[in-house]
Amino acid sequence: MRRSISLLIVLGLFLTAVPGVAAQISTITVRNDQATLDFPNQVVFSASFQSDVVIQKVVLEYGVKQLTCGQVIAKAFPDIKPGKSVSTDWTWEMKQSGSLPPGATIWWRWRITDDQGSDTVTTPKEIIWLDSTYDWQTIPGGNINLHWYTGGQGFARTLHDSAVKSLTDLAQTTGLANDQPIDLYIYGNFDDLRNAVLYEPGWTGGLAYSENNIVIIGIEPTQLDWGKRTEAHELTHVLAGRLTFSCLSDIPTWLQEGLAVYGEGGLDKSSQDLFAQAVIDNTLLSVRALSGGFSEDPSKADVSYSESYSIVKFLVEQYQQDKMLEFLQVLRDGATVDEALQKVYHFDVDGLEDAWRASIHARPRPEAGMKPTPTVEPTLVPTFVPVSMERPPVTSVPAPTATSAAVAQSAAVAPTAPAASEPAATASAAANNTGVIVGIVVAVIVLGTIGLVVMNRRKQRTGA
Repeated sequence: MRRSISLLIVLGLFLTAVPGVAAQISTITVRNDQATLDFPNQVVFSASFQSDVVIQKVVLEYGVKQLTCGQVIAKAFPDIKPGKSVSTDWTWEMKQSGSLPPGATIWWRWRITDDQGSDTVTTPKEIIWLDSTYDWQTIPGGNINLHWYTGGQGFARTLHDSAVKSLTDLAQTTGLANDQPIDLYIYGNFDDLRNAVLYEPGWTGGLAYSENNIVIIGIEPTQLDWGKRTEAHELTHVLAGRLTFSCLSDIPTWLQEGLAVYGEGGLDKSSQDLFAQAVIDNTLLSVRALSGGFSEDPSKADVSYSESYSIVKFLVEQYQQDKMLEFLQVLRDGATVDEALQKVYHFDVDGLEDAWRASIHARPRPEAGMKPTPTVEPTLVPTFVPVSMERPPVTSVPAPTATSAAVAQSAAVAPTAPAASEPAATASAAANNTGVIVGIVVAVIVLGTIGLVVMNRRKQRTGA
């Protein structure tokens, strides 16, 4: 009996000491839990909480539904006044974090901690990040959900059918396949599109967000032909992006954009002419230069897209589709571009450029005929320079005095050859003299230190 009573007492103390058990006893009521959009600038999360115990802290946990390398949870810590009734809000500023794609799904929940250390987590809620100013309509089917607000049903149906056909064509021409619906948002014009996103180039007409399975394009009803090609372009981005998604990969821009132009069916007449002229003028960019972002200048960006397409076309048609898919998968698994090219095609980026330039009859890349600079074997560098050794040239000049500063200022106004060279020679001589003096001082200090060490050892041996 006593043993049973003792166990009950210990169990009671244990339940009191564990915060998680107290959370089951306390009751928290959540009211007005909502997110208010000010598209495309911010979203405001707000809620009110009531409890039978004092609420000490409130944390907002939020995120976006998308492909990630792991569970990603952002946290915000709004200020509150502790009490049994608490109201709070927090603003997510897109100009600070970067814009989300229209149509992205935002989720959030609240974590409430009371004064006993118990946590209560609210049920997650979701909201679509989209401008409610427009009357969005949707046509689903064929792994494409097309959303639009300008133009009739015929306009939207044509774009939807074309997007579905593009997915089929892409699977046949590039091997890129789709396994889940893609949301395609059609804005009524370029201006509406650009107003929906932040920090994008001024010439942007369409954008793909492969992590979110979202494409946005600005298409007027009179631009159907351009719109169909752009759909195929951006859908290729989504499929290639999902295939290569990894926290280890780094996909060069020429490969991304080259595949997208290849997926849309190649270059139009004006782009072909610009590219042909760039070949004649020998103004093609190097493949390595095309690995980063493209120029803000539309004409330069056009040539970059055309050149990227030509490179990808060379790889796909010279080495077949299967090699391209293998190349993408090797990149996804963390290989560098040079490593992936070597493994799949047996040449690096420079070797690719050499082979590609030869195939289009362009001039060799400028660096191709240069001999590599020999690498000098490194030698051990002493911690200080002995006085007897020749010192290297001194590259640093002491800070100018008031007089030398005045001379430098007058020389900047009207420099002449003699006036410019004379102070430099004087400074060099002064620096060399200073270097010799410093070397002597260092040598004296080192020799003195060695002498002290020897004297101390002698004293230790003699017992002094």
